[in-house]
Amino acid sequence: MEKSTYTLKTAREIEEKNRLDEVHFAFREYMDGKICFAPIYGTSPTKILELGCGSGAWAIDAANDFPDAEIIAIDLSQTLEGIPLPKNVNFQIADVTQNFPFKQSSFDVVHTRLVLMHLPNAKDVLERAAKLVKPGGWLLVEDLDMRSLVESGGPGVSQVITRYIELLQARGADAEIGRKLESMLKSTGSFSTIQAQRVAVPVCDDGSAPQTMARLGAALKPVGKKLAAGWAQRFSDQGITQELKKQFSEELDTNFREVMLDMHFVWAQRV
Repeated sequence: MEKSTYTLKTAREIEEKNRLDEVHFAFREYMDGKICFAPIYGTSPTKILELGCGSGAWAIDAANDFPDAEIIAIDLSQTLEGIPLPKNVNFQIADVTQNFPFKQSSFDVVHTRLVLMHLPNAKDVLERAAKLVKPGGWLLVEDLDMRSLVESGGPGVSQVITRYIELLQARGADAEIGRKLESMLKSTGSFSTIQAQRVAVPVCDDGSAPQTMARLGAALKPVGKKLAAGWAQRFSDQGITQELKKQFSEELDTNFREVMLDMHFVWAQRV
């Protein structure tokens, strides 16, 4: 796998970090300035884990919101190299598809966002993540249901996203996992409380969406466009052509029609 770092050596790396940060800030604004919907504020967590930390924005905010807690942020590559971190953030390289290098029941909060849909064994990862949570602690999971784009998008969006869902399925991943998270957590039998919220994010906004929703949609739109560009390059022989990618981008850029992307927030308290 190609090594990816955020040492801020190139404009591309800066752009990617800024994009990930903007997504996080849009999520935080939507959640009224908090890092999650779970009632962890007013508690005193001592250990917090983030699985797949990306740019580190969530972990850094967790460290600032809970200065007495140790925040462990893990990612497959050195995404936080060269980024100033709070003293209570500990970054580690780890593959979430493998056994976690942590003891069971050792974290007050475990969080992952927009990670599971890309993994070939997401259910196993979720079950292992649940075991890391202390009794009374919280598992926070946020992910997408890409099928919502197929149902609400124009011809270009629907074709590209349908093909993407099929490509992920062929690799054992699930681009529709967001809507399945609640039932997956219930099946573990590990949680006394499970709450879920589906948010239909306006990826194409005609100006009528509330400000926080519009910002969330604006932050997520480049994610889809960036992925589409990558798909066109990697899978041109499987139906995702440059022409189709162009149509996809034009539909998003011109607000061809109202396009909604379902985001699912799930927070569960361990028995």
